[in-house]
Amino acid sequence: MNHKSYEKPKIGYFCSYTPLELIYAAGFLPYRIIGHFNPVKNADSYIHPNYCQFVKSTIDVAIEGGYDFLEGVVFVNSCDAMRRLHDVWKRYIPSKFIYLLDIPIGQSKLGPKYFRQELAKLKTALEKYSSHKIEEKSLGNAIDLFNESSQLFNNLNSLRTKSPIQITGKEIIEIISEYFKSDPKIWNEKIKNSLEKYEKQELMNTKNKKPRIILSGSPIHDPDFILFIESCGLDVIFEDLCSGSKFFDLHVKKSKDLLSSLSEAYLNRAPCARMMNINDRANFIFETSKKFNANGIIHHSLKFCDPYSYDVPKLKELLVEKGLNVLFLESDGNLGSLNQLKTRIEAFTEILKN
Repeated sequence: MNHKSYEKPKIGYFCSYTPLELIYAAGFLPYRIIGHFNPVKNADSYIHPNYCQFVKSTIDVAIEGGYDFLEGVVFVNSCDAMRRLHDVWKRYIPSKFIYLLDIPIGQSKLGPKYFRQELAKLKTALEKYSSHKIEEKSLGNAIDLFNESSQLFNNLNSLRTKSPIQITGKEIIEIISEYFKSDPKIWNEKIKNSLEKYEKQELMNTKNKKPRIILSGSPIHDPDFILFIESCGLDVIFEDLCSGSKFFDLHVKKSKDLLSSLSEAYLNRAPCARMMNINDRANFIFETSKKFNANGIIHHSLKFCDPYSYDVPKLKELLVEKGLNVLFLESDGNLGSLNQLKTRIEAFTEILKN
């Protein structure tokens, strides 16, 4: 991709708790950093080997200059691996703007107030770097734009509630991947056209129904990862991932204080493992399974992803209590490691069929 073809300067981000509306209102295009999907090459020279493939792959790309087109990077204090990635980036990767955003754990009453203060600090830092004041009108317009993106995606994603599905998990991940590097104005128009196309097409062959699963756990950015699971005889009908469908489970209700609106919306969204709110996570997965008529859950954790790996026993217990079939997988995030788990996935497929 020719990154220079875009006129707006880009600021990279990693976490779905990053306030994209603030970055956009400051005159920058948010660009999600996803690393690569292959075995790690050089990152172990810069960070401890016991960190996840996602963090190490971004170091691989960054060290080779793959993110030099970015104006800066916003990190979120989401896990120890991300904090150490911030340290490596600051020391070894030349960047004009680096910011570490703190976010509270859990969903306490004081959380939104604290996070609002952190958003105000980020706003000040962006204004100072860009020499551009973020006006209330600009921020309000940005909120409207990203709300529209979420609504359009959820309209498209609702096509997967039908049986058989009208759009595959691989197609959805490709659409989301495009969103992560696009101007939302352009992406929104594409999705409107896609909605018309999918709504007009006929349903797929109803005789070839597959078990329907929700994919949960660590971030997955590779469409071929989803394709591999679907090739084992499953339909991925929702991604409970910060890099999947759950990313768009966000709607900012505007108030007189837009920073407070952002703070409350981001902290009250469906929580990830980092937020230490496992009961709400289990309830979100269960309610989503009912909405999308899921037959089972595949919970995938990247190796050395402590937040998601730590939650596995309790989360599985809570989901099984709710009557859901659950398969836990751990991999390096690339197809080479996942191939070793193919037999387990196919066995899970047979269980769901029966």
